[in-house]
Amino acid sequence: MNFRNDINGLRAFAVLAVVLFHFDVPGFKGGFLGVDVFFVISGYLMTDIIFRRIAKGKFSVIEFYADRARRIIPALAFLCFALTVFGWLVLLPSEFRAFGKAAGSSLGFFSNIVYWREAGYFDVRSHLKWLLHTWSLSVEWQFYLLYPLGILLVRKLFGQRGTVVALVGAALVSFGLCVYLSDPTKWPTAAFFLLPTRAWEMLAGGLVCLFPIRPGRPVRRAMEFAGIAMIMYGAFTFNEDNAWPGILALVPVLGTALVLLAARGRSIFTGNRLAQFIGKISYSVYLWHWPFVVALTYFDKDGSLPWRVGAIAGGFVMGWLSYALIESKTRKPRGGETRAFPRFITLRPILVFATLLAVGGGSIYASQGVPERFDHSVFVADSETYDTNPHRTKCHMMIDPCDVASKQKQSRVVVLGDSHAEAIAEAVVAAVPKGKDGDVLLITIEGCPTIYGIRRGNGDCFDQDRKYIDILSRDETAKTPVIIANHWSQYWSSPGMADFSFVNLDRPGQRPAPFSTERYRDHLLSTVCRIAKIRPVYLVEPIPEFDFNVPLTLAHEKVKDPNAPDLSITLSDYVARNGALLQAMDQAHEQCGIHLLDPRPYLCPDGKCMGSHDGRPLYSDFHHMSEYGNRFLVPMFRRVFDQNLAAGS
Repeated sequence: MNFRNDINGLRAFAVLAVVLFHFDVPGFKGGFLGVDVFFVISGYLMTDIIFRRIAKGKFSVIEFYADRARRIIPALAFLCFALTVFGWLVLLPSEFRAFGKAAGSSLGFFSNIVYWREAGYFDVRSHLKWLLHTWSLSVEWQFYLLYPLGILLVRKLFGQRGTVVALVGAALVSFGLCVYLSDPTKWPTAAFFLLPTRAWEMLAGGLVCLFPIRPGRPVRRAMEFAGIAMIMYGAFTFNEDNAWPGILALVPVLGTALVLLAARGRSIFTGNRLAQFIGKISYSVYLWHWPFVVALTYFDKDGSLPWRVGAIAGGFVMGWLSYALIESKTRKPRGGETRAFPRFITLRPILVFATLLAVGGGSIYASQGVPERFDHSVFVADSETYDTNPHRTKCHMMIDPCDVASKQKQSRVVVLGDSHAEAIAEAVVAAVPKGKDGDVLLITIEGCPTIYGIRRGNGDCFDQDRKYIDILSRDETAKTPVIIANHWSQYWSSPGMADFSFVNLDRPGQRPAPFSTERYRDHLLSTVCRIAKIRPVYLVEPIPEFDFNVPLTLAHEKVKDPNAPDLSITLSDYVARNGALLQAMDQAHEQCGIHLLDPRPYLCPDGKCMGSHDGRPLYSDFHHMSEYGNRFLVPMFRRVFDQNLAAGS
């Protein structure tokens, strides 16, 4: 294929959309769809290469893989090497450990699987993952590995026509799976990160290649304009709350397909000099822009406009340098391209270098982030980041692995709530007299308050909360006590709660009521009182929380001074933050006999709420208790069993 200006210019649209979205530039809330544009382009080009070489009798799977490696690996390896040096000098052990895992998985092209198992792409924590954006490269590489082999196999069995039919069928199946799993109540994170639900986008590009149309010039102009308009419409109007990828992903995919079909090499949109330049360096810009996004968050500069502008410029400068010094020296030139420098790097040393970097990343991960770089006190403080519940459960997946209906009768206590319940659960386990496996049933719905009838904008929380609250408030023969722990203050005062609403279950067709603290209090009371009609209910009053990441802050303090004092907040700060909530919980106690579990006597001695004790944090982040920290609450949870023994005697 001759070099196509339209494809190169289309890359510029894609990378600009992604960059402006990641840097939170107003108006580009849907810029994440730039990755979908890249996927379609990739599928188009790969299909053209494979079928054209097959037709000439010159196709080689090994040569295909080698070409893909030359295109992707050198710039990626260079980025990983630079970040490894940076990480060695700057990052704390836990941060460097996470980076080592990311570098190894990125160079091994399975980072999409790693990130799928960790959290969502739009999660707040994503802005501290230096190589999160490599998930898309992993998806593409997995497609590159399987695509030519699948084509060759099907072609041998069913011929050319059968191959085309198979590709159409595979695209439809992948699209159907994508739409189904993207539903917030199904498996949206898997739909976002994994190849089976992304393959249809690349296959769509392949089908455009296999079914070209060549209408007249006016029609081609209209097609191109419509395609670019669809991409821009999505970039301007979509947002993180959309189920993605899903049915809406058709907008950028079909828009890209129209631009490819139009094939207008001299377009004012894609053929101008700026679009051609940005398109040429788009891959390296994509690689380098994201570390600058993370750096803004890491160094607490993301709220500064000058720093953001500088970071955007830095991403483009490093992208250009990466293209000039790395990309242009390793990949084969296309017709119409010129090199900034002569080529001298061959594939073999690149693969050796990348392999060593991947192994190095694994070693960094296995060595806990090379803590020897710092004083041992730094490691003690920092390692609490990973001291989290080792027995997590997810009762709200597509299947119910917890079997709550039956197991709640067999257990001695049910712990219900969000991630705060998960964080304190092992303290409850330790509090059970003569405890054994199965005594504590943990039900967590992360990010969802334990409120009957509450719904997040994209559909989360409503069905999950209703399911388990119904179970726990319906069976009058079950008297197992329930401990409810939530990140109460987050739901009371966070600006993000504007995304929540309340559904009237007696009138489901009625428009949901918007979130307010008054409705939150009323629904909290009705929910806990509903359960309390059947069984004892214990509300864990708000856990003290901090405005900074406790282990990381203490570790940074220990870097400067190994004898740095412990962290804390005043008890008056705690009361000021949670006073209204404490009143609502007292009201629940008065109305329906809810038992209150107050953590202050155990976490806030001498008028200060401890963030750390003897140099060891009680938290794994800002507000989740670590396994070390939650042990301070074991005496509090023993009250649950003491009271129930007394009630039964």
